[in-house]
Amino acid sequence: MRPDLFARLHSPYYIFAPARAANSEEALVLHQLCHALNLWGEEAYVTEEGSAMQRTPRLTQELINTHLAAGRNPIVIYPGNVEGNPLSALNVVRYQLSHGQAARSGEFAVAWRRGVAEAAVPLLELPLSNDATQTERSELVARQLDEFIASSQQRFNSPHSVQGLSTAPTKRKKRLVVFSVESTWSPCPQIRLIRPFAHLKNEWELVWGIQNGQLQSDYLADADLILLHRYTPGLMSLDVLRTVFGSPIPVIYESDDLLNDIPADHPEAQQGAAWKTGIEYAVKYARAVVVSTEFLAAKYRDLNPAVHVLPNYIDFDLFYRPVPQRQPADGRINIGLLGSSIQPSNFALVDAALRALVERYGDRLHFDFVGWECPQGWAGHPLATFHTFVHQYVDYAARLREWNWDIALIPLASDEYNECKSYIKWLDYSAAGIASVFSDVSVYNQVVTHDVTGLLIPHSSDAWLRAIVQLIESPEKRHALATAGQQAVREGFDLASKAQHYDAVYSSCLNISSRGQA
Repeated sequence: MRPDLFARLHSPYYIFAPARAANSEEALVLHQLCHALNLWGEEAYVTEEGSAMQRTPRLTQELINTHLAAGRNPIVIYPGNVEGNPLSALNVVRYQLSHGQAARSGEFAVAWRRGVAEAAVPLLELPLSNDATQTERSELVARQLDEFIASSQQRFNSPHSVQGLSTAPTKRKKRLVVFSVESTWSPCPQIRLIRPFAHLKNEWELVWGIQNGQLQSDYLADADLILLHRYTPGLMSLDVLRTVFGSPIPVIYESDDLLNDIPADHPEAQQGAAWKTGIEYAVKYARAVVVSTEFLAAKYRDLNPAVHVLPNYIDFDLFYRPVPQRQPADGRINIGLLGSSIQPSNFALVDAALRALVERYGDRLHFDFVGWECPQGWAGHPLATFHTFVHQYVDYAARLREWNWDIALIPLASDEYNECKSYIKWLDYSAAGIASVFSDVSVYNQVVTHDVTGLLIPHSSDAWLRAIVQLIESPEKRHALATAGQQAVREGFDLASKAQHYDAVYSSCLNISSRGQA
């Protein structure tokens, strides 16, 4: 049969796989699947490095942006041992490679071998070697692959209900066109947009409106809202902003930081000075402003009274790590500081305490510093490791679990910029089972119960030293804080149960009366 030149392209396949060089059975099967799908004329990618001997191209951010812009929602294939949905995919295939692996509700299950899944689960028995047995089974494998492609594409691209129980047309989704220069895999778009709206996939469609640094105006044809994200309007000229706001489509400004007033010691301070005019223009003329905290909302209400507060939540399963045993096997305590915690004005709150701890405990301690620059005087320290900032959100969650921190420190100086920050570190660290110590400032004392779900410490080196010593000396205390914090986040801040707040706020933005022309 000749292909239809005018047929809609199939959804691409993203295969969540370890690097081919790992040479594990899992890696071999998943890269073989990518190779097979490409040979069959599909478009398939692996998330880690493949082999030059196979057609296994690696997935890139540019490819993701291109697919999303074209409305081609990918089908993500996870091996059965991957927990949750790390890529926040709308369309998920669970490839069960061994016993004890099961698909979640709404996922499409397929099994590598007979007997590893329920009898009703279809098989895709890809071979790993070209022996005599494979020659005999080649027609069977080809048929299984044909059936898998047809079934997965039909399931996730059907114009009717995915279960085939209704023949009524699907309700039109509300379309949100996002103008953001940040990678879709980076933390802020993931936390504030991609992951929340993944839970609203039946109501909303997100379209990334900037490709290769250029605004894509053709995406606006069916848009219900335009969203200017974080510092993006600060990079636009006023003429471009006037064009955006001249559209009949309501424009929303969204941010979780006070990016028009960045302190001098922040890594983005120099760029931030240039962003101020564009950000404040966007805030002033936006149909509505959406922020993460009441403190940030108060800063913007002088420019625009239509400000909504949508707190940050967390995909709990992505960060979850069982709370560590009360005493590490090697007796060493791992202490971590990340991101803004090692900016000079914040780190100064704990620097003296950390040096005193080194003198007292020596190699019983190890410090991890994660950020843009290692704190002054700590580079090359025998008890410290500096890690550059992890820009991909899913990778950051994985690294946070792998670092195996026993204690996390979150010093935060008292200034207007920090006052507007969210409590996201408490969410991340608590989900990862880490006992955490915070500056006693409004950002954290609104959610952390002192001595129960974390420790709240005044701006005093001695107070920080006493708090950290307490946790070093008492594994029971570390365990109690980490356990209580993890439970509090699971019960009160899991995104899966809070996503409807996003639907309510953004839907209300469609109905707000216009604020006039810019």
